[in-house]
Amino acid sequence: MFLNLYFDFTMVLCPRRIEKHRTLNPEGLSEETLMIERVHSGIEGLDELIHGGFPKGDFILLAGASGSGKTIFCTHFICNGVLKYGEKGVYATFEEDRRTLIRNMKELGFDLEALEEKGMVKILDLKALKGSGLSSNIELIFENVANMGAERLVIDSLTAFLSACEEKFEYRTMMHLFYLMLKHRGCTTIATVSIPLGAKTLGLGVEEFVADGLIMLENFLDGLELKRRILIRKIRGSDHSKSYHNVLITRKGMEIVPFASTYSK
Repeated sequence: MFLNLYFDFTMVLCPRRIEKHRTLNPEGLSEETLMIERVHSGIEGLDELIHGGFPKGDFILLAGASGSGKTIFCTHFICNGVLKYGEKGVYATFEEDRRTLIRNMKELGFDLEALEEKGMVKILDLKALKGSGLSSNIELIFENVANMGAERLVIDSLTAFLSACEEKFEYRTMMHLFYLMLKHRGCTTIATVSIPLGAKTLGLGVEEFVADGLIMLENFLDGLELKRRILIRKIRGSDHSKSYHNVLITRKGMEIVPFASTYSK
């Protein structure tokens, strides 16, 4: 049983590994920030906001309403992890089926299917397994991460992932175990959370028990034009930008650019 098999992980402390080569500190960053091993996001303009990338092994929540760019963000993270840094990745999708995900991302220049055929990416279509319990899904995901030696994981979405649990205590316990297991392997995870347009909180309270970081993607009206923006709400133990930045999505993918000062409040 999953809980018995991995119960010992609750007793394991997983210290974050540090970079072998120290760098100078031109920006006055904290010593702790400089010593964190980083995983590049693969998104143009984002790493500059989080001082080089996500802390390796962290569990990052990516929250936003429908159409805010969460799936595109995640695809950049997985595909560029392979193409630019040679890091394998697992993409667990609970909302879009495999065929739709591959088709939509191919239009942006990301060939997930080709990367999967090369053994660098694994797509888990968990929408097709709707009705499976949380324990079964966690075991399936972790098994694939371990078997292929994946350094990156996407859960799209955590909202659907946790819907298999009726009791809050159950999913808190299971997710804490999952978190420790991924941390132990040094696997950096992006988990999306769907929130209603205009909502100020995530709704599930997930940020209280399983998040090293929280990134918000937002839609907003600029006059009569609908635009997107990003805010880094939290990166545990690391410095980061605290201002809004503009999100551009074109046929070339996603790019983060500086925002006009009127939106940096």
